Amino acid sequence: MTFDVGVSNGSSGVQVICYYGSWRSYTTCKIEEINATLCTILIYAFAQIHENGTLKPLDEWADIRLDGYRRFTALKKRNPRLKTMLGVGGGSEGSEKYSKMVATSASRAVFIESVIGYMQKYGFDGVDLDWEYPTRRGGRLEDRENLSELLKEMRIEFDRHNYLMTMSVVPNDASIDTFYEVPQLSKYLDHILMMMYNMHSPTSGRTGHNAPLQSSNRYNVEYSTKAWVRKGGTPAKLILGIPAYGRSFTLADPGSHGIGAPSVGLGLPGPYSRANGTLYHYEVLHFQKALGWTREWSEEQQVPYSYYRDQWVGYDDAESVRRKVEFARKLNLGGVMMWTIDQDDPRGLTGEKFPLLNVINNEYAN
Repeated sequence: MTFDVGVSNGSSGVQVICYYGSWRSYTTCKIEEINATLCTILIYAFAQIHENGTLKPLDEWADIRLDGYRRFTALKKRNPRLKTMLGVGGGSEGSEKYSKMVATSASRAVFIESVIGYMQKYGFDGVDLDWEYPTRRGGRLEDRENLSELLKEMRIEFDRHNYLMTMSVVPNDASIDTFYEVPQLSKYLDHILMMMYNMHSPTSGRTGHNAPLQSSNRYNVEYSTKAWVRKGGTPAKLILGIPAYGRSFTLADPGSHGIGAPSVGLGLPGPYSRANGTLYHYEVLHFQKALGWTREWSEEQQVPYSYYRDQWVGYDDAESVRRKVEFARKLNLGGVMMWTIDQDDPRGLTGEKFPLLNVINNEYAN
């Protein structure tokens, strides 16, 4: 079931924005397996930049030789209202090259020209900036102001081509003003994608939820979203990020398995995620059905967690996603974002395909 939305450069209509991890095209979700009707915008993650500020593919084999970019933008043939965007950056990039790129008007112009060339060549409708993070990880103190200048100049050029501009941003309220001039982001971007996950340190020595809706501290979706509004984020442009994965831990004592229980390290990898400390939503469902993992609900944090012997995971399921959409609607946000669509059971291994996205669509349809 899909809902009626209107996607435009004016940001009209409710947005369901979905990232696609292009590296999964080799394994768990080929581009053609994406359901193009469940999202208003699909973002291909990621491209990166050269030292001179021009774009380059993350994986030349997948993106260029296997025609990943064009196969991705061709999804619009299945849904004429769909927009496809190219994500630039990512958590592995750091700041050094981006800091250098935004430093002068000349270097910014090189980047903008390169981006527009990519849009025209491969058929993307815009770009999503995932700079993690201005002023940090090799960045400079002036990154914050220079980023605003980049967005201003991009807006002028993008409007000539009717392209979309978005940016993914941190949830931590203590970092917002350090990284961004929030009113400038609201002025120039079509959407601001709040990454409302990774809210608990995996090295804290205790279990903690990846994306609690509420909690007794500041590290939760509600507090962080309201911080963005308070600091100048336009609600209609703010997009609430929802993870289709959880963060897992190895318990110090299997008998102590609540949120905040002592842990001795990351959880074991799943059969599809294949990374310590991370389990996809459908891997958790599989473990519950096949291995008897116990599901618990945190009334305080409005999210589930699950455990089995010495393994523990805090994740999102249909109920917590429903409540997050309800929260986004209550605050009149522009919509929600999922990281990533390929983690939302694209092959229906535990039942229906894309179960969390179906929940989102159904909630907005009501």
